[in-house]
Amino acid sequence: MSSIVLLIVCAFAAGVSANNVDCTLDQDNGCKATCDDRTVLDISSLLSYPYKIIVDDSKYFTYSPCNGLECGALSGITVCLNSQDNCGSTDSSTWTLTNNNPLTFTVEYSCGIGTECTSSVFTFMQNDDNETKVTYAELHNDAYQFQVTGKCVGQMDCVEEPPSQPSDGHKKESVIGPAGLVLTILFFVALLIYFIAGALVMKYHKGATGKELIPNYLFWSELPFLVKDGCLFVIFPCRKRKGYEAI
Repeated sequence: MSSIVLLIVCAFAAGVSANNVDCTLDQDNGCKATCDDRTVLDISSLLSYPYKIIVDDSKYFTYSPCNGLECGALSGITVCLNSQDNCGSTDSSTWTLTNNNPLTFTVEYSCGIGTECTSSVFTFMQNDDNETKVTYAELHNDAYQFQVTGKCVGQMDCVEEPPSQPSDGHKKESVIGPAGLVLTILFFVALLIYFIAGALVMKYHKGATGKELIPNYLFWSELPFLVKDGCLFVIFPCRKRKGYEAI
C-alpha cells in the first residue's frame, strides 16, 4: 500500500515539475527563453515580424517580440494597438512553460514602470497544423489575450513540411519540352531553306527543270525505301532478303 502511495506522489510531483515552469529570457534575444535547463523556446522564426493581428475593420495589433517597434511616442514596444496605444514592453516579458506534450507555454508582456498601457498575454500551443495562426481572444484580467497555434510553435529544430513538388519526370518535361520544340522548328526551317535554295541553284546555275529541281533528287526519291528496309531489318534481323549479299 505504501509503495502505491509513493508512486502516486512521485507521479504527481513529476507532473507538477513538468507544468508551470518559469523560463529564463535570453539577454540577447527577446524571442528566446530556456526552461528547466532543458527546454529551449524560440519564436524568432515563427512569424514574419512585425506581425499584424487583425481583430476587426477598426482594430488590429502589431506584434514584434524580438526587436520591438515604435508605438506612438514610445519605442521598443512588443505589442501595439492600432499603432497608437502601448500594450506591452520587450523588457518586461515573463515566459512560463505549462505543458510539454503538447508543447504549451505563455509569454506575458507587462507594462514598464511609469508607463500607462495594457499588458498582453500570448498562449502558444502546438498542434498538427503546418500553418501558424495567431488570434485575439479577449481582454481578460486587464490583459489582452492572444492564442498562437501551429506545428512548429516554439521549437528550434522543427521544420515545416514544404509544399508538394512535381516529380522528376514533370521537372524534366518542363525543361526539355520547350527546347525540343525549338529544335524541331529550327529543323523544319532549315529543311525548307535547303529545298528553296537548292531549287534556285539547280534552276539558274544548272538549268534543271521539273523534278530535277529538287537537290539530290536520287537520294530523296530512294529515302522512303531505305527507311522501309531499315525498319524491316530491325524487326526481322535474321530474315533473308533479295538484293543483299550474304555476310
